[in-house]
Amino acid sequence: MLSMGLWAPQLLAQESVRQAFEAYSRRAVQEKLYVHTDRSYYVVGESLWLKVYALNGQTHQSMDLSKVAYVELLDLSHGIVLQSKISLNKGSGNGMLVLPATIQSGHYTLRAYTNWMKNFSPELYFEKTISIVNTFTKIPAETNESELDLQFFPEGGHLVQNLKSTVAFRGINESGKGVDFSGAIVNQHNDTIVRFQPRQLGMGTFEFTPKAGDNYHAALTYAGKNEQSVNLPVSQEKGYVLHVQNSQNQDLIIDVESRGVEESVYVLVHTRQAVKFTERQSLQNGKVRFRVPLAQLDEGISHITLFNAQQQPVCERLYFKRPKQKLAIQVQTDKPVYATRQSVSLALQTTDSSDLSVSVYRLDSLQQGESEDLYSYLWFSSDLKGTIESPSYYLNNPAAEPDLVMLTHGWSRFRWEDIFQGPRLTHIPEHEEHIVFGKVTDANKKPVAEAEAYLNAPGRDLWVFPAVSDSEGRVFFEMRHFSGMNEVVVQTADSLHRVELENPFSEQYSSRSLPGFSFNPKKASSLLDRSINMQVRNAYLPLYKNTVASDTAFFYGKADRTYYLDAYTRFPVLEEVMREYVPEVDVRRSQGRFRFLMVGRTEYNFTRPPMVLLDGVPIFDINKLLSIDPLKIKRLDIVNNRYALGPVVMEGIVSFISYKGDIGGYQPEGLVTSYEGVQARRDFYSPRYDTPAQRESRTADFRSLLFWEPQATGQQKLQFFTSDLSGYYRVVVQGISQSGLSGSQTYTFEVKKNEVN
Repeated sequence: MLSMGLWAPQLLAQESVRQAFEAYSRRAVQEKLYVHTDRSYYVVGESLWLKVYALNGQTHQSMDLSKVAYVELLDLSHGIVLQSKISLNKGSGNGMLVLPATIQSGHYTLRAYTNWMKNFSPELYFEKTISIVNTFTKIPAETNESELDLQFFPEGGHLVQNLKSTVAFRGINESGKGVDFSGAIVNQHNDTIVRFQPRQLGMGTFEFTPKAGDNYHAALTYAGKNEQSVNLPVSQEKGYVLHVQNSQNQDLIIDVESRGVEESVYVLVHTRQAVKFTERQSLQNGKVRFRVPLAQLDEGISHITLFNAQQQPVCERLYFKRPKQKLAIQVQTDKPVYATRQSVSLALQTTDSSDLSVSVYRLDSLQQGESEDLYSYLWFSSDLKGTIESPSYYLNNPAAEPDLVMLTHGWSRFRWEDIFQGPRLTHIPEHEEHIVFGKVTDANKKPVAEAEAYLNAPGRDLWVFPAVSDSEGRVFFEMRHFSGMNEVVVQTADSLHRVELENPFSEQYSSRSLPGFSFNPKKASSLLDRSINMQVRNAYLPLYKNTVASDTAFFYGKADRTYYLDAYTRFPVLEEVMREYVPEVDVRRSQGRFRFLMVGRTEYNFTRPPMVLLDGVPIFDINKLLSIDPLKIKRLDIVNNRYALGPVVMEGIVSFISYKGDIGGYQPEGLVTSYEGVQARRDFYSPRYDTPAQRESRTADFRSLLFWEPQATGQQKLQFFTSDLSGYYRVVVQGISQSGLSGSQTYTFEVKKNEVN
């Protein structure tokens, strides 16, 4: 029997792993994004409508941590095709991307993340494959040749000599789909050790014991011919193997076997970074068994990690516990068949208060059924590495074998080295609004600390975004009321300093690869229809409606005094205007340099110049300001008191506003560049045919996407109208409840040209 003195350091080591992990989990808050797109197959010229769900990775409830989602469309080599920033409110947001005619035919990655998510692996970003066809250029033809990509995955991570292991495998073609094939493990003497073939979507397992001194490869037969052999992972001389199985008494059994090491081992099991089981045991004759009550594990994917006595992770395995509940969504139209240009009443109902998104589109041979939805993403593919073929299949089909996916897509959301060292959180969450980051440097490119910097968009809302640099020269501007593409001015009070803006989009990419793209000529007719429908729709109907106007209020509110210069006798020089009409501002001149100073308030002792603005742009060279033609100035606002804006305290404000909002031809100091804020709100345009005149209008309506509603609720009736296109239409509804239940539902109805209204 071990003495307490021997147990103490082992127990301490055991608890230190758990404590380090729980401390990491408290700081490394999981934020997950999911993007529901109106479809997944497009032609150029169409619009891609999207709804972003921001969710707590542990509870799957809506998460109000970030106010901005970064959405990108990337090509095969991670080249940027489109980028946008989507505003989030209480865990959801929506927007659109117009697919220009410059896009080449192919598969593209639509990915989304927040600034907070940039602290972690890009494998955690939401990613979805989007297919786009350019009908104005040559389309790659479909080929019959296809190569087999085969990979092997020893359970737990490693093969160890003379220890039996379960080896999972996955064989896919160039399109990323699992295929049927047969194979055999052969040694260097050409002896067949074991034969294997897939059981499900190109995946399967076999038992294998590598011998010391032997080399192994797999000989494959695929598509009726012999393929090139594939080497197995190299086996280790010493190490551990791990095997997981369900027992009859509702325990998860973890068997560990070792070679060349005889010591205590430690198991930690967590579900979505919440620890569910820990235990330490000593190996007996190189073997040990752990029993984990299944009732202790949460639904979804759990991570099983085995540590050696030195607290080093040596094996890892994933286990999937099928969720028992999902959000029940009922979808029903008032009729199964409609005429063209007829009203459709769509009723939605859920058992819980829910945030839903709805897409209604015409079915054709191009648009395939979605293989993933919000439910399968949260419970399955968001915690797995690589591309999962048909993830919804594993949640909706009781006969499916999700454990094959656990074995072939196993992956940790973190590195254990980071667990023990603590997360490096260099990106802050944009909790209030979009944040623009930059760096203040001097003429020698060295960072400048404690420097005041200002960002502004001339001619827009009169908002100034100030910042003060930290010890490394970094600044951040909190961009309230900032949307769409703008020309911005970024400057400091010192003309010798410069501000460089950082790229807000992530420059890290996941290991996921896009499948090869080719087009089946049998679908040419459907493609031609989609292209014609797109061109007619864009020619006769607007893309969207009700773009929300920006807030035109000035950041300082109502001024203490406002001068409309047309009400006064005009002087040819702006200096005379200030001296004659504006008693609140003292115009001083010293050594040929002008400066302003606020006067007239006995309760303040102004010692520093006020903030001087021209169409919202801070002006630090008063000589250049006073050289502007005063006839270009419409209005002058005076704030004759101290005003705090963020980290900056202003000694009064003198704000000039020009007629054209173009800063009167003034050339500001600093960086002048284009910058796009969050996407302005765009509402999907759906025409109405309420009257006979509207129904009989000759304006063509070739909409294949009938309806898009990103902000539906669980108890709602929606109305829209059919177009001039007959055919079958699919309704897709996805959503999340307040309690964190997710779900989706589809529904189909028909439109006929000759149907009676």
